[in-house]
Amino acid sequence: MIAALVLLASGCSGFQEQAGVGECAKQVDLNDTNVEMAEVDCSSQEAVYRVSSRERRTMCPTGDYLTESSGRSRTNGKTRLCYVLNVQEGDCLKPVNQYFERVACGTGTRKVAKVVDGESDRALCNGDDAKTYSQPVKTICITN
Repeated sequence: MIAALVLLASGCSGFQEQAGVGECAKQVDLNDTNVEMAEVDCSSQEAVYRVSSRERRTMCPTGDYLTESSGRSRTNGKTRLCYVLNVQEGDCLKPVNQYFERVACGTGTRKVAKVVDGESDRALCNGDDAKTYSQPVKTICITN
């Protein structure tokens, strides 16, 4: 009950709840080139990204992560959230700035051709755009 009130109150104040590791997120404003993500339910159409790690160092693990730096905690210092694409084969995406937006398939969209869990290898994509990650180990192939 208290958590619900806190979430309700934070939503009313305009504060965006930051997602934790394993949770899903969306870009607050696709036209903003600064990465500012907000937590969303993973089953939502807007949940294009998932937090793979929270780092207290300057870089994410090796891979094509979307990164968000946060200096919100004075006691813990600056943290970096590392986001992987949260997509399935057949999803259609529209690139906007450095982000992807999940959309209906059509002209100007790109399609997720393959998602391979347990392997991080651009060669799996046979020339398509490849997004590779080391945590979790994954390769996502996106047609142009």
